[in-house]
Amino acid sequence: MPSDNVTPFRRPPRRVQKRQQEGLGLKTHRGKAMLVQLLAIAAFALNLVFPTPPESYIGMAVAIGGFALAYANRYTGMPWAMTHHEHAVRTLMIGYAIWTIASLLTLIYPADFLHLTTIYIQIAVSIWALIRGVIGFVLAAMRRPIPHPRGILI
Repeated sequence: MPSDNVTPFRRPPRRVQKRQQEGLGLKTHRGKAMLVQLLAIAAFALNLVFPTPPESYIGMAVAIGGFALAYANRYTGMPWAMTHHEHAVRTLMIGYAIWTIASLLTLIYPADFLHLTTIYIQIAVSIWALIRGVIGFVLAAMRRPIPHPRGILI
């Protein structure tokens, strides 16, 4: 009897599957979605705290980082995570567009009334972004999709 008895019905060797990383790991869809929402919140909070140009570049850098992370992962991953990335991209784009237009008001006609109007608009945009970011963060922590990621409101 030959010593190399090979049967065609052998079972393949067992493969050990790695568990998905828990928590706020950047390799998970949940971690990326939560990080993107946190970066969107931090960008507007930093711009509200530091409104003058030398310090406001920190908020802009955080926003660019959040936008790059969200835009790169917008069409990859789980369907619920894709809604969070789309939501964060739209929050950053719409928020910074309104923020910039409000800042340009003071350059057109430098009056005290327009400075107050600009401050109120920027506070409103920050509150709007904070509400969107917190709702997105909570839904990302629960691994739930955003109901209307392309909507302007919540």
